[in-house]
Amino acid sequence: MIKRVLVPLDGSELAERALVVAGGLVEALSGELVLARVVPPSVPGRFYAPKQLDQLEEAQRKEAEAYLASVAERLKEDRLSAQTHVLTGEIATALIAFAKRERCDLVVMSSHGMQGLGWEVFGSVAQKLLHGAPCPVLIVRPAVGAELEREEEMEEARADEALLRELPKRD
Repeated sequence: MIKRVLVPLDGSELAERALVVAGGLVEALSGELVLARVVPPSVPGRFYAPKQLDQLEEAQRKEAEAYLASVAERLKEDRLSAQTHVLTGEIATALIAFAKRERCDLVVMSSHGMQGLGWEVFGSVAQKLLHGAPCPVLIVRPAVGAELEREEEMEEARADEALLRELPKRD
């Protein structure tokens, strides 16, 4: 019986598309919705001033908590409640361990649809979860065409903004 449905979110609209499917399942099965966002480790080899790395990780954690709280609040408007969890570590590994520890019955997530060399180089969180999760994984297909392109551009812009925030401020 499916009772606990884990939905990994990364802050993108594409990832949130899984909420439609997961919300419908949870509602139909009288289950629980569990939202998780993983704060990945810092980039290896990058120089950080003393305490800067701790400050950066704390800022990322707070941003993730605020994001999940806002998603949970939106779900309340649809009469769905959700638990929220911020995890740290390598994304797929953290999600697999969390799904085991929290005894999730299903993972519902969107695939970013990475193909070709991008998938070969970076791997796929969805692929890793399919092979390592302790429960079934339901993958929601990504949008196609212009909609997917727009989402990728927005994600790149957010990544650029995050990198700029990491740079020391000059007075």
